[in-house]
Amino acid sequence: MNMKLQEPIETYFNTSNKSDPKKFISIFTEDAIVIDEGQEYIGLDKIREWSIKHHFAAKLELKVIDISEKNLITIVKAKIDGDFDKTGLPDPLLLDFHFTILKGMVSRLEILFTQNI
Repeated sequence: MNMKLQEPIETYFNTSNKSDPKKFISIFTEDAIVIDEGQEYIGLDKIREWSIKHHFAAKLELKVIDISEKNLITIVKAKIDGDFDKTGLPDPLLLDFHFTILKGMVSRLEILFTQNI
């Protein structure tokens, strides 16, 4: 890893692994956008619903593998495990979390499959 995680990003991974939905949602701005599996979730209510249904319900385990920065976006590569249907998914499952931080909070997060180039 080539850099330390910014506070809200570190909190994202810590609260995901410890299943702390209340603290998890506290890192997002009021009008934040999360894009996951091609779906957009805009605002705290929608992000809260997404996190409960798709994030915490799967009891995700996220292990940070690498961190990089590109055009003011922090990209965190993580290995993902949990209680979800893994049929057709690569093993190990690696995802890139593209965080945009604004005034110390997450204003945008896009989650994508890691591209092996």
